[in-house]
Amino acid sequence: MALKNRVNFGNILFPTDFSGASALAAGYALSLARQNRARLYCMHVMDTSNEAAGFYVPHLSFENLDEEMLVGAEEMLHKFAQKHLKGYKNVELRVTSGEPYREIVKAVKALKIDLCVMGTYGKAGLERLFIGSTTERVTRRAACPVLVIPPPR
Repeated sequence: MALKNRVNFGNILFPTDFSGASALAAGYALSLARQNRARLYCMHVMDTSNEAAGFYVPHLSFENLDEEMLVGAEEMLHKFAQKHLKGYKNVELRVTSGEPYREIVKAVKALKIDLCVMGTYGKAGLERLFIGSTTERVTRRAACPVLVIPPPR
């Protein structure tokens, strides 16, 4: 059966927190980008809270903390993309800071995203039971479809 009203995804957003769930979702984002010859935006939202700082920079020197965190996050995103998105040329890497779901929703609008691809579980763990997951918040607020990739069973 041919699809009469085939949807073309020209701009795909793939937010990552570098978790296993993100690694799995990367395969879906890459496959969809290839099928649609889409621009793939691979984005990481840097959490700038004190608790998260050590994730990007193993030693904490508060003098240049923001700059060091940004450099660390950019390096992590580059390595992640090399491993999980290799071979696809139409990829743009972006690192921003703020509250993850808010920054993702802003990027959807600013970049005119047609599809957002996300994993279901990231770093939040049990915390998501109390405050809700980033994926859930993006799904409720994004101005585009959100493809949610569950963890492997």
